[in-house]
Amino acid sequence: MSRRLTIGPFNRVEGDLEVTLEIAGGRVDSARVCSSLYRGFEQILIGKHPLDALVIVPRICGICSVSQSAAAAAALADATGLPMPANGRLASQLILACENLADHLTHFYLFFMPDFARAAYRGRAWHAQAERRFKADVGEALREMLPARADWLRLMGHLAGKWPHSLALQPGGTTRAVTATEKVRLLSVLREFRAFLSHTVFGDSLENVTAIADAGQLAAWAQGRPADFPRFLEIAADLGLDSIGRASDSFLSYGAYRQPDHRGRKGQHLFARGVWQGARQLFSESSISEDVAHAWLVGDRPLHPRHGETRPSPGEFAEQPDAYTWCKAPRYDGGVFETGALARQMVAGQPLLRALVEARGGSVLARVVARLFEIALVVPAME
Repeated sequence: MSRRLTIGPFNRVEGDLEVTLEIAGGRVDSARVCSSLYRGFEQILIGKHPLDALVIVPRICGICSVSQSAAAAAALADATGLPMPANGRLASQLILACENLADHLTHFYLFFMPDFARAAYRGRAWHAQAERRFKADVGEALREMLPARADWLRLMGHLAGKWPHSLALQPGGTTRAVTATEKVRLLSVLREFRAFLSHTVFGDSLENVTAIADAGQLAAWAQGRPADFPRFLEIAADLGLDSIGRASDSFLSYGAYRQPDHRGRKGQHLFARGVWQGARQLFSESSISEDVAHAWLVGDRPLHPRHGETRPSPGEFAEQPDAYTWCKAPRYDGGVFETGALARQMVAGQPLLRALVEARGGSVLARVVARLFEIALVVPAME
């Protein structure tokens, strides 16, 4: 027996989103992700001064505006051949890391964990504690996390002036130098955030957390530990979150936080660039394409982003029976690849994440663990 399930609109994403699932035999047979709002940033940029991209592109998203700004600055630097000084790159990476970690924390505490405080889970051994800690608007954890997040974003204030939509990231680095006094302030912010993570999120030092190498060690470490990540692990074990959410188990990382060497030339990435399909492979930028077969856009074949267009189809939507969204579908070598924290850690070779995926695939458990591990890995690098 088959049935159709439509979920939407999603209220925890940037913009309108709706998902339609075709379910057969208790499994998802097909999924359609519909973005019903046409945005067209590519068209907005046509004919503008190149530096206008640094103002327009961050407006793609109010949650990850720095990520968009960093991409625009990097594209302009590549187009002009402009080298970035070592300190400019380090300051840019600190700004990007600040937003990225704030997003991971926001996802865990505001978007994800409040679901487990719902009445549907009443009767589970962990529900009363989850309700007390994570219930939307009133949970204890929110009253602790939100001030810590606000304090963390002071780092953005020191380096970028404001958040979101800062203009501090430029093709040649950042708009102002970091003084010796500010270095002390930045380190103070990092140490305060580390203390919050060690006490409230993990219940242990960041170094001890990231030394965990397999699922058995993770379960033993979490047992009876009074912190929010161990609480999540208890819930995940009870609900079998390691057995749901599996996709293609193909992962792609473009490389994160490129480091300068001591001569200011291009260095290695903190998290490596590459592709993972059972083993790590080299990444080829030319293998990326955008498929518009199911979008209300003009085009008859997948194209590399450098050659792709974003032109709405003329006429009525009914003339395109296979179209259901305004989004292009990104592809790598013609296939579907997962990106994000789990993909970065799979390519980078993080032992625990590799073990979780090799055992049960890219699951809900693995993705949440990857987000929190990325926080624990990046903060020491920032320090």
